[in-house]
Amino acid sequence: MDRKRKSQERRNPRRLIVVLGVLVALGAILFARASLDSSRLRIASPQELPAYFETIGYTSKVLRSGNAGVPRFVVSEIPDDWAANLPVDQKKSLFFRALLPMVLMVNEEILKDRKRLQDIRSSLAQSSALSSSDWTWLVQVAEGHGMTIQDDRDSVGVHSLDQLLHRVDAIPPSLALAQAAVESAYASSRFAVEGNALFGQWHLGKGLVPEEQRTELGDYRVASFASPRDSIRAYMKNLNTNRAYRPFRELRAAARQQNERLRGAPLAEGLLAYSEKGQAYISLLRSLIARNGLSAVDGARLIDHQSTRIVTGLL
Repeated sequence: MDRKRKSQERRNPRRLIVVLGVLVALGAILFARASLDSSRLRIASPQELPAYFETIGYTSKVLRSGNAGVPRFVVSEIPDDWAANLPVDQKKSLFFRALLPMVLMVNEEILKDRKRLQDIRSSLAQSSALSSSDWTWLVQVAEGHGMTIQDDRDSVGVHSLDQLLHRVDAIPPSLALAQAAVESAYASSRFAVEGNALFGQWHLGKGLVPEEQRTELGDYRVASFASPRDSIRAYMKNLNTNRAYRPFRELRAAARQQNERLRGAPLAEGLLAYSEKGQAYISLLRSLIARNGLSAVDGARLIDHQSTRIVTGLL
C-alpha cells in the first residue's frame, strides 16, 4: 500500500504545478543575479531582455548617440516567440541591440586577421623574410577567402597581400543589421526560428526547404546555422569572398584609401546582386538605415573583455 500511495503521489498534478512554480522562481532568481555570472546569463523568456538591457544601460538612445559602448554578449539561439506582444518599435530596438554585439564580435575576428596581414605586408615591403608560421597562416587565410597565393614563400609580394586585404575586412554594422532585418523579417521568419538564418543565404542540397522551392535552379535551400553568430560569420564571409560582391569590396577599399569610416548606406550600392530587386533593394536598405538611425552604430565599439552567453529557458 505504501508503494502504491507513493506512486500516486508522484503522479499528483498538484506536485507538478509546485515543481513548475519552483522552476519559474529559479529562473527569475538566475535573471536577477545575472551580474554575478560574467560568462552566462539565463533568462526565463526573451521578453526579459529589454529589462536586462536597461539595467546595464544598453539603450536605443545610447546607440543613436554614435561611438556607443556595446556590451559583449552572444544570443544562443532565436526563440520562436522572442518578440511576442511587443510593439513594433520595441521589437525593432530589441532586434538591433541583440544582434549588434555579435556583429561587432565577428568584425573583431576579421580585423584581427586584417591587422596580421598588414603587419606581414609591412615586413615584405621592407624586404624582410617571411617566417614559416606567417607563410602557413597566409596560405590558410587566402584559401579561406577563395584565393590562391600564386607565389612561393620566398617570392610572395605585396601585390598578393593587397588582393587579400580587399577581402579580409569588416562589414559596416548598420549594413549587417539592415540586411538581417530585411532578410529575416526581424528574426521572425521560419528560417530564422528553425535555423538561425538571418541573411537568406542559399545552399545547394543542404538546409531548410522553402515552401515554394525554385526547382528550376536545382535543390536550393536556405542555409541553417547552429547559432545567430554563425549566421553572421557566414554572411560576412559571403560578402568578402563571393565574386558577385566584388563591387562592394571595391567601394570599401576606396573608402579605406581615403581613411574614411566604413558606412553602411554608401557601401550598400555594391550589393545589387544580393537581391533580384536590384536597385529597389539598395533603396530599401538605405531607407531602413535612415529610419532607424543605424548609421550611428557604424561607430560603435565593444566595451567588455569577457563575453556573456545569453540562454533562454528555465533550465
